[in-house]
Amino acid sequence: MRKILLTLLLSFTAAAATAQVKGFGFGPRVGVNFADYLNSPGSSRTALYAGLFLDYNITHRWGIETGAYYSQLGSARNVEPGYASQTTHRMDYLSVPLVAKFNFLGGFRAIAGVEGLFKLSADRKEKSGGNTTPLTDVRPANMALTIGAGYLFRCGLDITASYSKGLHSAFMHRDQSTCPTYFRVAVGWRFIGTNK
Repeated sequence: MRKILLTLLLSFTAAAATAQVKGFGFGPRVGVNFADYLNSPGSSRTALYAGLFLDYNITHRWGIETGAYYSQLGSARNVEPGYASQTTHRMDYLSVPLVAKFNFLGGFRAIAGVEGLFKLSADRKEKSGGNTTPLTDVRPANMALTIGAGYLFRCGLDITASYSKGLHSAFMHRDQSTCPTYFRVAVGWRFIGTNK
């Protein structure tokens, strides 16, 4: 019985080791950001994340990935002086990641890298009345460190979860307590060189 179990385990390990993705791949990805600031008294803003990725797996184990995404960040339920009700900070960015990937056990992967954030728009919306005012002191560009994990199915379906923390405050002339932080869950579809 032991020999049978050991043989099955070795067979599974060998199959998993050879079932690694390789070469170029690309595709769409869409998901949800749960965004906030590092030490925010408010709560996370749930918002959209969508775009295209391009990756290249140098070996069966190691690869790199980049892309371009529309990424909504910010914070909800902020209490600010001069506002009668709570506010939501809506910050929309062009996100350009560059991450290294380590593939293992078939379609699993770990990722780590950086993400460039380039401001597209930023405003403040009041909970009562829905009045909006521009956020004029938002930093035009930022960078975040990213770590995460994912799984690529043999058909090309791609699932990723990651956590990112900004290197600078989201606002000009403010301390690190307003660094953007966000947890993300996304699904995509990888064309060419899918998990074999």
